[in-house]
Amino acid sequence: MTSTHLTQAANPVPDQIPTLTQSMVLKDVPDAVRLALEARTSEKKALLALSDELVQNLRPEIERLTAELVRKSLEGVWENRARIDQNT
Repeated sequence: MTSTHLTQAANPVPDQIPTLTQSMVLKDVPDAVRLALEARTSEKKALLALSDELVQNLRPEIERLTAELVRKSLEGVWENRARIDQNT
């Protein structure tokens, strides 16, 4: 017997996994599930906070790149317009 078979024998998978619904009362949710959900919520909050911090730290560079992109785009538009004017 492999370790996978031993693990499956020790922890059988239920035929049907229960679904959490809005109508369930918090006391009906097993503690292990509640703790896992709270941990995921905390992890999500930490990830979003990190995202906000990264955006704040990158804001000057993003603004510089945006300004450069707009400037180059408008220069390209002006060059095309100048070419059109020369050809007429």
